[in-house]
Amino acid sequence: MPMYLKRDAIRFFEASVSAISMAVTALGMPRRYEFREEAAENAISIGLAGVAAELSMSAVIVQAQGENALKFPTGFYKTGSHIVDDFKKLVESQVPKMMFLTQGVKEPSTQIANILEMTSKLKLIIKLRAGGLHAGRGPSTDVSIACVNDVIAFIRLLGASSRIKSYIETLPKPIAIAKSYDLIIDELIQKVMRSNTDSEKVSSLASVYLVIPELPDDEPEWFPAFERALITPQENDISFLLDTLKKSRYGSLIKVSKGKESIPVTVQKGNINALPIEPQYLKRSFRDIKDRLYADIGTANGRLDQKQFDAPPIESVYEMFAFPYHVIGITDNEEEQLSAVDTWPLIAASLSYTGTLGPYWYFVRKTSDLGQLESYINKAAKYAGKTLKNGIKEFKPYIEKFRKGSPLSKNDKEISEMLTEYEESSEKKKKLIELAKKYIGKQKEPCQEMRNDFIKLLNEEIHVGDLLIKLAEKSYDFQTEECRKYWARILCECATELDDLQGLYAVISDSELSPAYTAVRKAFRMIDFINYGPKLE
Repeated sequence: MPMYLKRDAIRFFEASVSAISMAVTALGMPRRYEFREEAAENAISIGLAGVAAELSMSAVIVQAQGENALKFPTGFYKTGSHIVDDFKKLVESQVPKMMFLTQGVKEPSTQIANILEMTSKLKLIIKLRAGGLHAGRGPSTDVSIACVNDVIAFIRLLGASSRIKSYIETLPKPIAIAKSYDLIIDELIQKVMRSNTDSEKVSSLASVYLVIPELPDDEPEWFPAFERALITPQENDISFLLDTLKKSRYGSLIKVSKGKESIPVTVQKGNINALPIEPQYLKRSFRDIKDRLYADIGTANGRLDQKQFDAPPIESVYEMFAFPYHVIGITDNEEEQLSAVDTWPLIAASLSYTGTLGPYWYFVRKTSDLGQLESYINKAAKYAGKTLKNGIKEFKPYIEKFRKGSPLSKNDKEISEMLTEYEESSEKKKKLIELAKKYIGKQKEPCQEMRNDFIKLLNEEIHVGDLLIKLAEKSYDFQTEECRKYWARILCECATELDDLQGLYAVISDSELSPAYTAVRKAFRMIDFINYGPKLE
């Protein structure tokens, strides 16, 4: 059977189906005795439902960005809430790399809208997972069934993609619910009013949010109150959550008097953006990169004020693409954006490069004001003469559609070529072992260590970038320098992932590997487009 997804993504999907199947089994088991603590009865079921939801989202993130995307720079795994937020942001971005999510779907835009609509509900389920698995506390059987069914529906929705479908074939069917959702909600509201403690009220109120088919609008306002209430129940939070429901389309079901006013509380997250260890091959510090970038930006803006065009060297663009802003400490986190003053010089440098244009979509998405960015690029083009002519020809129609949220055509010449290049590079990577066998006993024969790494690469244990770094550091033994140059080029032609960027930069920083430079430049451009490019039709 052909593999339609990465091995890691397949593992996450299969684990997700396994978790939700166990949740269904747990709910279907006959009661062996009466629970002394009612909340313990469905604790494991709701915990498994939350686990399944998070694993399915993680599978999508891993397929698009690799398993490292599930971790903070410190190496610790992200929380469930972070995974949901990352998943939502990734789906909303609709970068070309995400096309696998709608492969074979007749109406991709509707599919994306449906996935995003269900994401908020699953965020609540994932939040209750900790209560089930760590505190032994779960909702009623009716609510647990509703939650499990929501997770099943979500995984099935993801499985509408022909790339995912075969990996969720064993997904269980939804559990039949005897009661109507309106009746369940009404019973829960009555429990809220009859409860004697804040903990009991919060448990029932949280269940209401889990059961209603559509959550209230303005999620950023009520979710922090929901989150805080689960940890330290307060009357203000309970009143606020009830008021939110009363103002929603389900207000007619909530026959309770208005409580005292409250203000939703936001949650300040800790600083988890510690810097990773610097690769050995890079002989400069992150401080050097930052200082050089600030100098380049200052020069470009100063010259522009003097009606001159002086963009940074293309090497600076490659460096910043390989070591993103949040990694070297220019921004505090991956989501933080910069002003157009800070990003236009690097974009202009990419657009003005003679030959293969440099990466620019990453910097476009890091810009807070796209209108201002376009204005700077137009001003630069005015003073650049022919230097920016070809780049502007490509960039201008792209950025205009991107600002409007309009998709670009896959049949566009440049886009079609990059999509084809991405597929071809992926196929070349699969054939590295076969290519190595071809050169056994010849001058281009790779050493045993490299052949072993090819096997690890095929098994998705390492990335092409890891091999490129070892090659640049001369960790492999080659018969001749020409052999080293040959495999540098071949590996660069196989690079497709964000995890490969630092390896590509290692190669283009090595003057001895110049025969691979063209492959590096093409890889930078393609990886940038696939991971940060615009929506496609």
